[in-house]
Parts: sequence; structure tokens; C-alpha cells
Amino acid sequence: DLFRQDENGYFYIVGRLKDMIRRSGENIAALEVEQVLCGLSGVVEAACVPVPDRDRGEEVKAYIVLRPGLTKDDVPPAQIFEHCRPLLAAFKIPRFIEYTDSLPKTGSGKIAKSQLAKAAPDLRANSFDRVEDRWC
Repeated sequence: DLFRQDENGYFYIVGRLKDMIRRSGENIAALEVEQVLCGLSGVVEAACVPVPDRDRGEEVKAYIVLRPGLTKDDVPPAQIFEHCRPLLAAFKIPRFIEYTDSLPKTGSGKIAKSQLAKAAPDLRANSFDRVEDRWC
């Protein structure tokens, strides 16, 4: 587990070492990004995984589960990115967004990110690419 300590000596769980995304030499805690995403009205769950990238090593992909009855038109990628801008450093904002009805879970109810990371040969498929401003 990874922790941070505040100025008063309190410790906070930041994430797990194996749950880090390394983008251009920067460590991005998936949990931090997921918490910000879940703070957006309409987002029920979020899971971030690394996407291999030739130039940066890895990029951040977020799987988003919306509140029942909402669609990607109700909570479009642009709204998600705008929500993240004041809350995350620019390099932590997901490059890729994929909407899904549900996330795979382990027997203990945790999100099975290993299944997401192996969901497709190219994790960019079916995603909105923030940098290219288009659906892949």
C-alpha cells in the first residue's frame, strides 16, 4: 500500500504500488483519479488502468459506469475532462474514456482491474481520446 502523510502527521492511503500508472516518468495513483471521477454527478463507479504508449510509457484510461438511465450524451467526455481539470494535475487527467454498464468484480467485491487491462488487444478501442478529440 502507498500512503501520504499530512502536516499533522496523519496518514492517508493513496493506492497500491501495483495500481500505479507511469506516464512520462510520473507516478499516477489510479485511486486518486478514480475518486475525482466518482465526484462527478452521474458517475457511479470508475476504474483507471494503464494503456501502453510508445512516447510516454503509459497513458491513463478510465472506465466509467454512469447512474442508471444516463448515457454518454448526458455525461459526455468533455464534461468529465472539465471536471478533472481543477482537481488533478494535467498529466493525471485520463487520456482515454470508455463507458461501460458495469465493472468486473473479484470475489470480495473489488474491481478486477486485471480483467479490464486484458479486455481487448488494443485498450484504446471503443474509447474517447482526449488528445485526438475523437472516438477510437
